[in-house]
Amino acid sequence: GFTPLSATLTPRALIELLNAYFDEMCPILKAEGGDIDKFIGDAIMAEFGVPLKTPDHAHRALSAAIRLKAVSQDFRHWMHARFPERNLPEFGIGIGVHTGQAVVGNIGTTQRMEYTAIGDSVNLASRLEGMTKTVGCVILASRDALESAGSGFALGKASTITVKGRTQPVDVFEILGFEEPATNV
Repeated sequence: GFTPLSATLTPRALIELLNAYFDEMCPILKAEGGDIDKFIGDAIMAEFGVPLKTPDHAHRALSAAIRLKAVSQDFRHWMHARFPERNLPEFGIGIGVHTGQAVVGNIGTTQRMEYTAIGDSVNLASRLEGMTKTVGCVILASRDALESAGSGFALGKASTITVKGRTQPVDVFEILGFEEPATNV
């Protein structure tokens, strides 16, 4: 909902909102070991397991996603309290999670370099984020990410989707939250 939001707020108010949003989200990513790559409009691109390999990178990424989802609910309340007169569109986020190989490093020209990650796995994570609205969920993870992360996550919808730029379909899963531990009665 960023486009209708940006049409509703003044540029100054939009920057205030984005900065407040990033202030809430980035500490969660960092706490889970994420490397914040860049801001792309209202999006945050982050990688886990770089620049040093982390064996539990997928688990950390899904844990961060669940925490981001929870904080976004609270942020919705902040936004309406801060801009009560604006009749803002409903605030929501989408998170795509995939694991795989990527090239990470400085990319650019001799005049301007940027540290970033590129590759098919990065593109797929971005495509999954874009599919969250279509699938109707907040967190969409690939089978690869879920298998690498291990157990402990509650799943919702499961789908096989085709994303732009790929000929092979991708198995994806809605991540609802953390799995509730079994209790003995």
